[in-house]
Amino acid sequence: DKEQLPGDESFSESLNAELNGFISYVELPAGIAKIQALKENLFATIVCTVTHTPLIIVGAPGSSKTLSFNLTISNLKGQESKKEKFRNTDIFPSLDPHYYQCSRRTTSNEIKTVFSRAINRQRSNFKGIHSVVFMDEAGLPEESHESLKVLHYYLDNAEVSFVAITNHMLDAAKMNRAVSLYRPEASEEDLKFLAEGCLCN
Repeated sequence: DKEQLPGDESFSESLNAELNGFISYVELPAGIAKIQALKENLFATIVCTVTHTPLIIVGAPGSSKTLSFNLTISNLKGQESKKEKFRNTDIFPSLDPHYYQCSRRTTSNEIKTVFSRAINRQRSNFKGIHSVVFMDEAGLPEESHESLKVLHYYLDNAEVSFVAITNHMLDAAKMNRAVSLYRPEASEEDLKFLAEGCLCN
């Protein structure tokens, strides 16, 4: 049975209402469909980046992982934000992104360099600005090299925000140190909505 909330509203209905309300604040380019994957990814990315909570999004290519991060960065610009809601820097800080593209040859020193740069910027930034490290294709580095093990320290001591996207799960030591958002395959309803959004907007 669905758990009922006050007013006979189920948890899923309440969550969907919140997601729909939240995405209405976001400036979306033409042709972007508001599918469930995008709404959930975007909500998690914004909430986790503004609270310095590490986030790992796991899903197949095309599940709005990168798009949700790029939209977060383009919308959270402090007083320069297009939407008035995001100009309140006490709640929504301006984001200062630091990108890292993983590969099979990723080294722990490369990751340290990115985090060190982000942390130094964070310490020198004015109030209302958050540095965030974005790690793309986090599942590519060879596990035998243990190059991602250095993440443990930075996730445990979250001085800057962190978002990683990957096509498959990382090991438990990393997933358990972050909010983990798993993206299932797109539903038929989402695929239809996506096609309508792309063709009609």
